[in-house]
Amino acid sequence: TASCRSGLIKLIFGVFIFQSFCDEWLAQKTAKAEFVRKISTLSMKKARSPEYQKEITAGKGFNPCDVFALAAAVDDGFITESEEVAVTVELNGKHTRGMMVLDYMELLKKDHKVFIMKTMDLEKLKKMLMKAVM
Repeated sequence: TASCRSGLIKLIFGVFIFQSFCDEWLAQKTAKAEFVRKISTLSMKKARSPEYQKEITAGKGFNPCDVFALAAAVDDGFITESEEVAVTVELNGKHTRGMMVLDYMELLKKDHKVFIMKTMDLEKLKKMLMKAVM
């Protein structure tokens, strides 16, 4: 994968962190863990809701996209598979309600593409996240 330092953006696709790890991660008795816990409360609550669980298609758990993107900016060594593709956001809500659309058919004719994280070494990421709140 190319580095974030090259100006390319990395995004996450269908990867979840198990809720039990999130609970353990945020239970650390440090100021950093408390900060992450406070800013994640709403997202974690939503991830546990029946409505959210109905919407997801790639497994159960919490998909903290911002955490993955930040972790990749710091050290992308946990990413084991990614792909480069053009994307857009469909704004009129006809098909995706403002979600990102991947342009595999290259209909957009974009020169700039993003890296989509497909798989990662979750244990390496967990260690990185635990270290971050210590």
